[in-house]
Amino acid sequence: MLRYNTFMKYILTTMVLILTLFSFNACQFFEDSPELQQKKQELELKKLQVMHENELAALQMQQSLATIEKEKAVELQKLQNDIKAKELDRNSEKELELIKQKIALQESNNTLNFQMSLFAFLALSLSIISFFIFYFFKRKREDELRAYNDNLKKYFYQKENEARLKIASQILETVAHGNISKENEQ
Repeated sequence: MLRYNTFMKYILTTMVLILTLFSFNACQFFEDSPELQQKKQELELKKLQVMHENELAALQMQQSLATIEKEKAVELQKLQNDIKAKELDRNSEKELELIKQKIALQESNNTLNFQMSLFAFLALSLSIISFFIFYFFKRKREDELRAYNDNLKKYFYQKENEARLKIASQILETVAHGNISKENEQ
């Protein structure tokens, strides 16, 4: 900044000097002698050189400013890229953590679903097994009751037959002894 101010002062003083020279030249206080003309030409050359140097200095200044601006823009872009990269890293880490949590939740849900399915399967299996055991024992009891009823019927049928046989034998004995009336005999 300090260089720029000194450079600007230099340009301004040169401009004032050039304007002053032009004004003296326009007024023509002196006669145009060969010495004066030579000095004027030298002065014009110096003016042109100074102007040329000023223009070169201004161009160099603009070029250095442009270079600085370009470097500044490049650095700014690098910083922005670094910030974006860090944000992406942070976001990817967060997303990775979120994905891990989702996977853990899904695994726990899968485990819970598997346990529920296993429990349902075991309950169904136990129900089916219980039904078959109940059916087996019911059939066995019914078979036992049927066998018992059959045996009881046989027993009573046998007793009835024995009672009939006794009655028949008593009737035959009584008929054989002849103690019966004809009505009773029939």
